[in-house]
Amino acid sequence: MTTASRHRTRAGRARPSRRLARAGRGRTKPHVRKEPAAVGTEGPLDRLRPDRRRPGAAAPASVSSGAETRPLHIVMVGWEWPPNHTGGLGVHCFEISRELTRLGHRITFLTPFSGPFTPVAGVQFRFPSERRARGRTEYPPAYWTGEGPDSPFASATDGYNAWVAALRDLGEVDVIHVHDWFGTEGAKALAERLGRPLVMTVHSTEYDRSLGHPWDHILRRETLGIAAAARVIAVSRHLRQQLIDRYGADPAKVRVIYNAVRPTERLERIDPRKRVVLYVGRLAAMKGVDTFLKAAALVVAAVPDVLFVVAGEGPEYPRLVELTARLGIGDRVMFLGKVTEEERDVLLAGASVFALPSVVEPFGIAALEAMAAGVPTIVSKTSGVAEISSSMFRVDFWDVDEFASRMVELLAYPTLREAMGEQGRWEALRQGWPERARETVGVYLEAIAGREPAP
Repeated sequence: MTTASRHRTRAGRARPSRRLARAGRGRTKPHVRKEPAAVGTEGPLDRLRPDRRRPGAAAPASVSSGAETRPLHIVMVGWEWPPNHTGGLGVHCFEISRELTRLGHRITFLTPFSGPFTPVAGVQFRFPSERRARGRTEYPPAYWTGEGPDSPFASATDGYNAWVAALRDLGEVDVIHVHDWFGTEGAKALAERLGRPLVMTVHSTEYDRSLGHPWDHILRRETLGIAAAARVIAVSRHLRQQLIDRYGADPAKVRVIYNAVRPTERLERIDPRKRVVLYVGRLAAMKGVDTFLKAAALVVAAVPDVLFVVAGEGPEYPRLVELTARLGIGDRVMFLGKVTEEERDVLLAGASVFALPSVVEPFGIAALEAMAAGVPTIVSKTSGVAEISSSMFRVDFWDVDEFASRMVELLAYPTLREAMGEQGRWEALRQGWPERARETVGVYLEAIAGREPAP
């Protein structure tokens, strides 16, 4: 693809390259273009069409809601649940469960932890230490970080799966729904013992989390769950294709159901004169935070008063702090560690730009939350969230220059920033968790009936 075609607008006009001109003492000063007249989104006629998929985009796998005959009892095999969660998995389980129970269904949520749990009417929590004194956590509340198969974390997942497989006193069950790899062995055994269908939601894969170097302990559990499930839910089309190509999943049983966000009360902008670029998420290799920092080093040459804020925790923290010092931008970067939901909302109210430069990102709820808050957003082209929105900048995850150029563009032009923010907010909130819950019920009914969906 030529440079001109890469920089062509929707209207077909070639626009100047956003590459950064090298200048200064060892730093690159971004080139700032004149302010664009409008954001490149669909025209008025496009908004009237019921199917507004972007040209060349594949249609998502169909999801049939079916005809509900009675409330379902869903046994959900999860891992995390708010208020204690490290990423989008816990948020998804909470939000989808809340909407499923509002539809009249009942959920028994299985987790290795003893709480506390943010209560949801219609959700009962079961955990291995439930017959012991409350407050004791049975298993370590951390993700696997590279230990061997005899590590405490690996032993904990084995124990959790054994408990799930042998669980009694569940009453009448309609479907077993497992999230990611943590409980697939136990969920499969439980489904077989009860004679009920298994549904699996894949939020990310071990190939993604390990950047192509999967650990077989996790890969085996993922493969087992995908093969055993009557239906598999992927959170993006990109992830669906990976399940088919790398895990041999039957395309006929893999559905795409995107994540969503819930609208919150809008906060007034916190000193809009300040220019802040925000990242919120885990500090893991797959998130590409090093690209965020390298782009920051280029942006400060053109925008000396900008502040870069990194909110989150993870194994990459020491390396990223060292990289910040090596780039000479320690006075322009703030590491906040883990933040609460309330603190995140305040950060979004004060942010000028949100960036998510993930190497791989099966979805990217954090980017959708930023859009819902009206913050113009830059994501990598490999992010699943890019499939459902046209009101964001998409950049190759490795292209530091382009990330920096887009940041400068948004920081320099308030009109562009406001237009992208408002359009992004509309796109982020046009469908929410209620729609996702109804789509999920459709998948349950397909699995229960053992039927193929209508074309």
